[in-house]
Amino acid sequence: MVAPEIIESFLDFENLQENEIMALATLAEEERYGSGEYIFHEGDPATELYLLLEGRVEMLMDANAAGTQRAMVMTVGPGEIFGWSSLVEPYQLTASAHCATPVRVVAITASGVRALMAMSCSMGYRLMQKACQTASGRLRATRVQMLSTVRPAAS
Repeated sequence: MVAPEIIESFLDFENLQENEIMALATLAEEERYGSGEYIFHEGDPATELYLLLEGRVEMLMDANAAGTQRAMVMTVGPGEIFGWSSLVEPYQLTASAHCATPVRVVAITASGVRALMAMSCSMGYRLMQKACQTASGRLRATRVQMLSTVRPAAS
C-alpha cells in the first residue's frame, strides 16, 4: 500500500472520491528501477498501471517484425501515468517501458482496478475517459512523429 496522498496527487485521478483513492492506494506498491532497465516489454501481459513519481521513461515500439529494433514514440515524465493497456482488453502492452534515468513508480494491480471499476460504474467511466484521452493524445503524438520521417511523394 502507498499513501493515498500519492495517488491523489496525480491529475488523472483528480475527479475520484476519497474512498476510491483509498481503494487504489491499497492495490499499489512503490517500485524503483535503474537507468537502462525495462519496466515491461511490448506484447507482455499488462498486469499493472504505473504512476511515475521520479525519472523519465521512454516508451519504445518494435520497429521491425523480428522485434530486434525499437523506436522511441514518447517520453513519460513525473506526474504521468502509463500502462493504460492494463485496463483495456486484451490486456496486452503496446510498447516497452525503458528507464532513461533512475525511476520511482507506483505500480497498481490492474485486476484490482478493473474490479473496482466493475463495482463502481461512475469510477469506471471516469477512469476509462482518462485512458481514452491519454490514448488519443499519444496516438496523435505518434502520428506526428511518424509523419516527420516520411518524405512526400514526388509529383
